[in-house]
Amino acid sequence: MQKIPRLSTEQRENLVAYLDGELDERAAQEIEQVLARSEVARHEVNMLSRTWDVLGELPRVVASGTFTQNTVSQLQVLNAPRREFRTQPWFQNARRGGVFAGWAAALALSAWVGYSATNRWAPTEADMLLDDLPIIEQYDQLTEVGQIEFLRELRKHGTFNVQPTTPH
Repeated sequence: MQKIPRLSTEQRENLVAYLDGELDERAAQEIEQVLARSEVARHEVNMLSRTWDVLGELPRVVASGTFTQNTVSQLQVLNAPRREFRTQPWFQNARRGGVFAGWAAALALSAWVGYSATNRWAPTEADMLLDDLPIIEQYDQLTEVGQIEFLRELRKHGTFNVQPTTPH
């Protein structure tokens, strides 16, 4: 059985151009030679010819007068150079505002952390008074003692359970 040669894509495209009369003389001669040798090519030309005939019987549609203008304006919009949003003036202002807001938030956070840290770890005057409360409560009695040696003796015997503060 003999294999039927298939047409290449280029030959198929040339068949369409041949039917439309758009080929130069040399390319038209090549197509005529292919048609003379190949039954497949003749069948393709016949089918393309019938397709063109059927298409010729379809009603002609006429575009509106604004069709060209609308199409061209849409193409201009599509082909217009696109500006990146980063180059837009509003983006630059938003970026500056974002940087400012970030710095302001960081400053507020560091102020809060600093205040919290000093409020918790640095002793206040009230904290120092609370530490000395047992002595302050007995201040009247302690001022009447006169000398610290008497308080040390009381402590030694266990009758006085408040430890006096002495300068070091």
